[in-house]
Amino acid sequence: MTLKNLLIQVIIRFVFAILFISLAVDAVNTAGWGFMAIISVLFATSDVVKGVRMFNAYLKIKDSIDKN
Repeated sequence: MTLKNLLIQVIIRFVFAILFISLAVDAVNTAGWGFMAIISVLFATSDVVKGVRMFNAYLKIKDSIDKN
């Protein structure tokens, strides 16, 4: 996996997080805090956490490449 691919995956994770957040907001506005809203929030949280971790790994790899 190249650095470019890793960065693309980070961006995709954040895009999915935004999508799940918008689904959760829409579900809460229409039906309150139901099953779909809670699941959407859980998926969004997971995507944000994974995206941040992948971005940290990207920065560490990039720094180690730049030092060499």
